[in-house]
Amino acid sequence: LKNYVESNPKVHCGNAGFEDLSFLFKVLSINKVLSIQAHPDKKLAERLHESSPNVYKDPNHKPEMAIALSEKVQAMCGFRPINDIVKHLEAYPELCSIIGEQARRELTGNIPFDQARDVLQNMFQCYLGCSDECVQNELNNLLIRLKTIEHRDELQNLMLSLAEQFPNDAGIFAPLMFNVITCHKGEAIFIDANEPHAYISGELIECMACSDNVVRAGLTPKLKDVDTLVNMLTYKSQSPDIHRGCFVDDYTLRYEPPVADFCVEVIDVPSGCSYEVMDVDSPSIILTLAGAGTLQQEGVCSMDVSFGKAAFCSANTRTTIVAGSEGIQVTRAFTNVFYSDTSKYELGF
Repeated sequence: LKNYVESNPKVHCGNAGFEDLSFLFKVLSINKVLSIQAHPDKKLAERLHESSPNVYKDPNHKPEMAIALSEKVQAMCGFRPINDIVKHLEAYPELCSIIGEQARRELTGNIPFDQARDVLQNMFQCYLGCSDECVQNELNNLLIRLKTIEHRDELQNLMLSLAEQFPNDAGIFAPLMFNVITCHKGEAIFIDANEPHAYISGELIECMACSDNVVRAGLTPKLKDVDTLVNMLTYKSQSPDIHRGCFVDDYTLRYEPPVADFCVEVIDVPSGCSYEVMDVDSPSIILTLAGAGTLQQEGVCSMDVSFGKAAFCSANTRTTIVAGSEGIQVTRAFTNVFYSDTSKYELGF
């Protein structure tokens, strides 16, 4: 595909400002929690790529969006409100021991608004910088205590599950600091650059800016770059928004994030119907999620598709979806041609 696009980028990529696909498009089926990670913004990505090109292989940012395909997708995303973290410090003395007395005092004191970021950063740095011996002792204390609780809540069960997947990893404490969210089918979250996150379970569509840059810090056997992660995060302390997209017509539900790199649509065409997908000044990838049918492109070519089959569409070409006997559901990713610097987040997402 890369060679095909590069053979005539003007035709295939249009005039959206990119000479290659601006996005990566994936389907994830998560049985084991993915690593605690964040993706750098463009300025940081350029610096990391210049200093460590073997680790950070490109100079691009990597905001991303996840849309739930299964009835329940669970993820950690961003820091909890500070009051929630303080409640967990009271309920889980093991976490207090991990972060230390000074960080605990800072969190439980009266924090001026302009110092909240520094307080959270210090807590997170203490947490990730804690000695292996201390982490193991406190993990043992935590797990022994949790296993004696007869009626555990979801958070406690999650920490036990993480301990089974990644024994002895400090990331087991992460749900006490990060928001744990549940998206139901069709719901979406947008994760901007420099925001910590980890997908826990479920099946989802993931679309992101075209980059391989990942900064990890826990729940992973892969390279951890703790210093970079601690310094790059925004330390926003709030519950993340869950979005449901916007219908553009009877068939198409559009998820339009506040970045130029990508946009996603989910298109449902009932049995016996055909639907002309709006052409955009961007390359598109169409992936079949359910059912079967035919993709027809301006009398030039046609392609029979069913579950799991994907098609590439060049910029400014019209595609008609003809549904089979059971109907068809597809998802389409393309450069966010609707984005502008003055776009409002709520309007399209």
